[in-house]
Amino acid sequence: MDMFKEILTLLWIVLPSYVANGTPVIGAKVLDKTGFKRHPVDGGALFIDGRRVFGDNKTWEGLAIGIMSGVLVGICQAFVEDSLVAIARGVVMSVGAMVGDLTGAFIKRRLGLKPGDPLPVLDQTLFLFAALGMAHVLNLVSLNMLQLGLLTLMTLLLHIITNYLAYLLNLKEVPW
Repeated sequence: MDMFKEILTLLWIVLPSYVANGTPVIGAKVLDKTGFKRHPVDGGALFIDGRRVFGDNKTWEGLAIGIMSGVLVGICQAFVEDSLVAIARGVVMSVGAMVGDLTGAFIKRRLGLKPGDPLPVLDQTLFLFAALGMAHVLNLVSLNMLQLGLLTLMTLLLHIITNYLAYLLNLKEVPW
C-alpha cells in the first residue's frame, strides 16, 4: 500500500475521534453566543488536592456535542463502507476521545495547570490514544506500531494547524 493511501486510510479510521475532539470548542462558542449556560462535568467539585477535578472548560454540553458529532461521522462512514462496524467504531472512538480529553484535563489540574494552559504532546495525543485503545480492546481497530507512530505524528501536526486556525477564527483564546 502506498504511503498516501495509508495516510488516508488511517485518517478515515480516526476521523470520528478527531471530530469528537474538535467540535466542543465550536459548540461552546455557539452556546456562549446564545447565552446558554454551560454545565461543568465536575460541577465545580474539588479533588483531594483542593483543585478542580476538570475545570470550567469541560462541560456536559461539550461532551454531548463531541460524542454526537463523532457518532454522526461514524454513521456517514457506515454508508460509505456499507458496514455497521463503522457505527460502532464511531461511537467507541468518540466516547474514547472524550474520555482522553477529560483525562488530560484531570492530569493538567493535578499538575497545577489552568484550563487552556498547554501541556505539549499530552494535549495533542491523549484523546487519540484513549480512542484507539478503547476501539482496539473491542476489536474495532487494529494498528501496528508503524501505523500508530504515523498517526501520532499526523495528529501532532494536525492539532497544531487546527488549533492555530481556531485561534485565528476566534474560536479559541490561545493558539494551542
